[in-house]
Amino acid sequence: MAADLKLRGFNVTFYEHPKFAERFEPVLKSGIVKINGLLNGVVKIDKVTTDIREALADVEIVNIVIPASGHELFFAEMIPHLKDGQIVVVWAGDFGSLRLANLLKQNNIGKKIYVAETNTLPYGTRLKRVGEIELLLTAPKITLASLPATDTQYVLDKLAPLFPMLVATDNVIITNLNNPNPIIHPPGSLLNTGRIQYSQGDFYMYREGITEAVARVIKVIYLETAALAKGLGFEVLKYDDRDFITTVSIMGVAFVAPFDTIGAIAGIQGPKTIYDRYITEDLPFGLVPMSELGKKIGIATPVIDAIVNIGSHVCKDNFWQTGRTLETLGLAGMSKTEIIKYVSG
Repeated sequence: MAADLKLRGFNVTFYEHPKFAERFEPVLKSGIVKINGLLNGVVKIDKVTTDIREALADVEIVNIVIPASGHELFFAEMIPHLKDGQIVVVWAGDFGSLRLANLLKQNNIGKKIYVAETNTLPYGTRLKRVGEIELLLTAPKITLASLPATDTQYVLDKLAPLFPMLVATDNVIITNLNNPNPIIHPPGSLLNTGRIQYSQGDFYMYREGITEAVARVIKVIYLETAALAKGLGFEVLKYDDRDFITTVSIMGVAFVAPFDTIGAIAGIQGPKTIYDRYITEDLPFGLVPMSELGKKIGIATPVIDAIVNIGSHVCKDNFWQTGRTLETLGLAGMSKTEIIKYVSG
């Protein structure tokens, strides 16, 4: 994202948490990011820092582009230094906007911070080495909502020059139900646990892991997310039946390549271990809150629940406890009507 925005002439500040400074050192020293694939260039970022105060000092839009497992660390660092009127966008947020809003409330910030969330990232990339990225795919449409949804149009107007593929959706819950990662990655990985371990990481989920039987499970999980949305009075993104019966499933709709999208996605290796983010991020931060939301509004999610249970045993971690819950999102004490009002505004 930093490279793309800089290539298009925007002023970019790139922040990394001090905890990861050593790994990030080549970029901290040079300020240079290389990108190849669908975009090609060597860019010099305007400011690269591990000082959050410096990073937030004079920016209007704050893009959070990290795995959901890192949100707590980054949010804690960021919250004291946010300024009135700043826009914080949690990219592929896994309910991160709700978590951030709850933390802002708990910390009594007393400022108007625009919090928004997207259903995915604009890019399908792989890190070749620190500071060098290969861009393989792009997302033709990304749904976005603010919390509350009454702020969505304001945020969308601000973001449109940077990310023209953004479109508004009803609210941040629907944004999350539109995220293809929790729908595809946990079942695609867990139903191939033996293959992942036996191959010692030489595994390509989008080439060999999504067979007809696995595709059926993925579709049922999608249908459960659609039922959750309907239970709240909304709709998720719609897919044709044929979108589920390829080796890349609906990821082939969410992301495209200029030529041979299925081949491009199929060439992505992984997951390499059972502790890959396909499971340890998309399951606890994506599926767990979906299941809890279903229980809250009276919509059964038996296959989602089964995947959470299987993943917990496979990874030796009780994701029901360590995952993102309605309590951490600030929704536990609300009724269905109150939740809808909270996210809608």
